[in-house]
Amino acid sequence: MFADERRTHIEQMLKKHSAVTTSELTRLFQVSLETIRRDLEYLEDQGVLKRVHGGAISVAKQQKYTDFTKRTEWRQSEKRNLAMTACSFIQEGNEIALDAGSTTLELAALLCERFRELTVLTHSLEAVGIFSEQSRFRTILAGGFYLPQERCFYGHLTLDMIRQIHVSKCFIAPSAISLDFGVSDHIPELISVQRALLKSADQAYLLVDSSKFETFAPLKICDIDSRYVCITDSGLSDELLETYQKASVNIIKK
Repeated sequence: MFADERRTHIEQMLKKHSAVTTSELTRLFQVSLETIRRDLEYLEDQGVLKRVHGGAISVAKQQKYTDFTKRTEWRQSEKRNLAMTACSFIQEGNEIALDAGSTTLELAALLCERFRELTVLTHSLEAVGIFSEQSRFRTILAGGFYLPQERCFYGHLTLDMIRQIHVSKCFIAPSAISLDFGVSDHIPELISVQRALLKSADQAYLLVDSSKFETFAPLKICDIDSRYVCITDSGLSDELLETYQKASVNIIKK
């Protein structure tokens, strides 16, 4: 197979799986590792991919902002699965923190079904509404300035409260994640709140459905930290999973 044919095939693989590994390519094309590295270097120069340890990933795409109401209607089964997996890391009596957003609302609903006693810190007014009937939940609303389009609070009052509370676990649902740009989101007012929630916890969990991998939103929350646990769904390709694992990202795929 000529070099152009190999490179076209690699592009097609990236469109399907978002990642390729050098071991996979050498086995598929029956060529040397050095030949594959030259192919990947050429394609990177053409802006087709980004080389990473052990392979390459497709160039990250920007996620568009979608309003809260529409997000609650999208990918509901995936969000439910993420929430179910997240529940497996929570024990009765835990102190946890929840980010605002449609994915964490799925988690809030499941917490009411599965637990009797929890302490929950959140800046989401919607989540507080879900917990309002749980008499043995201790719900802490980090109030402040209200952001109507996201139905949550932000600002220095919200941050002051979060910074005074320690939790064992927090659950963040960002808009995008990529090896290059890290964890990102859209709303300027909420980035500092998400950072504060991450700092408040002994262990952080990122709830990221498979459509958000190797994409980016305009505002960076943080780098991908190997201490974080990234929970995703079965739609994440094995190639992309392997690429992230080689980058020391702790991923739970269900």
